[in-house]
Amino acid sequence: MREQQRTGPRFLAFFGCLYFAALRPEEAVNLAKHNLSLPPEGWGELHLERATPYAGKEWTNSGRNRDDRQLKQRAVGESRTVPCPPELTAMLHEHLKQFPPGPDEELPKLTIVRTWKFARSRAFTEEVAASGLAKTPYDLRHAAVSTWLNGGVPPTTVAEWAGHSVEVLLKIYAKCLDGTDAAVQRRVQAALGH
Repeated sequence: MREQQRTGPRFLAFFGCLYFAALRPEEAVNLAKHNLSLPPEGWGELHLERATPYAGKEWTNSGRNRDDRQLKQRAVGESRTVPCPPELTAMLHEHLKQFPPGPDEELPKLTIVRTWKFARSRAFTEEVAASGLAKTPYDLRHAAVSTWLNGGVPPTTVAEWAGHSVEVLLKIYAKCLDGTDAAVQRRVQAALGH
């Protein structure tokens, strides 16, 4: 990402929000300094209030490419808090230092996609780049949710952090929970005092 002269460094924290906090792209582009509760290092929190999904100028009331809306599957005014792991806390501090908040700036969807494609082509071997692995930026969100589930975070907590219902979470990510019998059995054994 850093190899891309103008856009890469600007987008590092954006992609970090998708990968480490499972934000949807429309949530990450709308993140502002007042949404961040970040200690100098360690775990912080992201307080999501609004989303700005890409729709195209002809489909928004504002004439901008992105529409200002409430969070997906949330009522108007309802927010969501997501934990911010230490890696993302460091990324966000670096981003704020390098790119201080300024006037409202719209992140073009095409630039996000181009930046991702370039970084992906540089990071992956030709064979992996030809596969479907991390094909789109949204796949970073899937990776975050899968990591949380495989790490043993309870599905109800993962659903809350990701902004899903538990039903949708289990329907989409059931594959992540396969093959965890041995780990679950060890937890039950420990809970039973063995």
